[in-house]
Amino acid sequence: MEFHCPECGLPIETADLAPAQGLAVCRFCEKSHPLAVCQEAIPFERRNITPGLALPKGVKVEETMDGFRLVLSMRSCVAFFLVPFTLFWAGGSLGGIYGTQIAKGEFNLWMSLFGLPFLAGSVFLVAITVMAVAGRTVVELAAGKLSIRTGALGIYRTKSAAWDDVLSCRLREASRRGRNSYTTTYQVEVSVSGAEPLLLGVGAERASMLWVSRFLAGRIQRGR
Repeated sequence: MEFHCPECGLPIETADLAPAQGLAVCRFCEKSHPLAVCQEAIPFERRNITPGLALPKGVKVEETMDGFRLVLSMRSCVAFFLVPFTLFWAGGSLGGIYGTQIAKGEFNLWMSLFGLPFLAGSVFLVAITVMAVAGRTVVELAAGKLSIRTGALGIYRTKSAAWDDVLSCRLREASRRGRNSYTTTYQVEVSVSGAEPLLLGVGAERASMLWVSRFLAGRIQRGR
């Protein structure tokens, strides 16, 4: 027996059913509905209407000849802190350790080895800073394959799966406890038959991730 949201028409997972209360929760609309209504709801793929999904800030979508292309900005206001901090850290540590050797035309093995942790930390900081300034995730359906590329300035890490093997998607939340607070991050998890799920959107805002999850869920249902 299948249950669908009466508003968006997307499927409701078994874990989101509460038979004792007679309710089902749609994670895409973030609303609860009576089980009987969800059981009789018209599935998304059988509807002749396009859901009103207003594009959130930082999301762009375009239809292509054989699919779609979705671009999610990963830029963050934390870049205002990371840029000067990275310049100070990398410039100060690497300039002091390696710059002085270059300026004097001398090579100091022990000082160079001592500077390796600072070099590794600088590379890591630069990568994080570049993502905060110009990072983006590109989700593309083309030639029967779903590809997810994450990166910046032309350097991307790509994950892909055959579109026929894509089963569903959902918004996933992860909380991390700090000393005095909780930090919650959001990802869209795309389930793939016979393979590890594809993840996207680490660090993006919740509203954008919820929109992306609903959009992808609709396209998956439409393609079935």
